[in-house]
Amino acid sequence: MDNLALLLGGIYIYWHGVFMAIAIALAVIASFVFCTVFKKGGKNDLMNCILLSMPIGFVFSRLVYMLCNLEEYESIGDHFNFLRGGYSLYGVIFGVLISALILKKINPSFNAGSTCDCIAAGSALGIIIGRMSSYFSGDNFGLVVKNPKHHFFPLAVYHSQKDEWVLAVFSYEAAFAAVIFVAVCIFFAKYSNEKKGMSGRHGDIALLFLLMHGCSQGVFDSMHVDALYFMNNSFVRMQQIFGAVFFTVITVLFAIRSKKKNGLKWYVIVSPLIALAAVGITLAMELNRISYHNFIRNYSVIFICMLGEAINGIMIYRTTLNNGNKAVS
Repeated sequence: MDNLALLLGGIYIYWHGVFMAIAIALAVIASFVFCTVFKKGGKNDLMNCILLSMPIGFVFSRLVYMLCNLEEYESIGDHFNFLRGGYSLYGVIFGVLISALILKKINPSFNAGSTCDCIAAGSALGIIIGRMSSYFSGDNFGLVVKNPKHHFFPLAVYHSQKDEWVLAVFSYEAAFAAVIFVAVCIFFAKYSNEKKGMSGRHGDIALLFLLMHGCSQGVFDSMHVDALYFMNNSFVRMQQIFGAVFFTVITVLFAIRSKKKNGLKWYVIVSPLIALAAVGITLAMELNRISYHNFIRNYSVIFICMLGEAINGIMIYRTTLNNGNKAVS
């Protein structure tokens, strides 16, 4: 697909950039909608966090990408040539988290949890649009699809540079991001309304978003042929590492909170073990993929593991909820 959207004199405007701009705009708008509708945090806190996280997230997204593609940069000037692209979504996530911590340090009254909840909900929507930009830029794709019967979008997409049809992994990610967005909306409606039964802590929506997104990266980053590898390593995929760390730590955190609330129950012990098992089996499938190239089986096993961990994390979270009229701050 032609990536060039418009040429104004010497200025090139690409569809990839247009889609990313729309994604950012929708993410910001959706964040304010959630802040207003569900009365989570304050608009000033949200605005301050968004304004601060944009430059910090931009820098970190670039740094993460550069660490994974050191061979692309021949000089210091290449590192600052931002027009050539090269960014990581997790760098943006780190930017938001760091911005929230900075604002909390500067202003103790800053509601970091609620602000991150709203940004997470908006980000889920933005990811849907952002991933679809890969249709034009030709990244986030998978293996070559040889069977002509499968040469159709959204299963596969024609890659002009390769002159072949490849798996449209970005479309799968967009579809899963849509599922996450719907889930986040449900969490907001059910667990953030202090007048309706169960309520959770400020920041829980953001944690659930990171848990589900981390699980999705465990699957889809394995399918990417253009994945980011840590320090040029040919095996360790950066997005999978970050995703595994997030969903494991968050599951353990929910298990600790569940123990404090309900005592030492069987699910308090089992839930972290499920998270660790999901990491271990995924690692085994990655090693097996390199050795035997049984891609369909490996992707299926990883998908089942990540889906199971996502459900496991949500279920252990539900055991931490309070039945009452006020959210735990």
